[in-house]
Amino acid sequence: MEDTKKPNHVHVRVDDSGGVVCDPNPLPADGRDIHLKFTLKTDGYVFPQDAAVVVANPAQEFPEPSKTLPPNATIATLFDRNTGPGTFQYTVTVQKISTGELFRHDPMIDNGP
Repeated sequence: MEDTKKPNHVHVRVDDSGGVVCDPNPLPADGRDIHLKFTLKTDGYVFPQDAAVVVANPAQEFPEPSKTLPPNATIATLFDRNTGPGTFQYTVTVQKISTGELFRHDPMIDNGP
């Protein structure tokens, strides 16, 4: 089993009721100028190509949009300057392949000192 408590990495899954779950929440960010990694762990779902991860108030900490990575769109990354401590709400969006339906969740990123 993968360690879900690693800094800069969150596992995303969809539960039986269609709820999106992020582990850990909040996501601990460690280091400066880092790429946060989001790995989708539920078969039948992908990250959309645009806006898979969106920070509500990005300020200068999150200057770029998230990127969904090929080939299978189950990994997304988000650049985090992490220049100082703070907590940031973000929205993660996943898409059910068979229907195109979008599911969202609003967890937190914890930029460490």
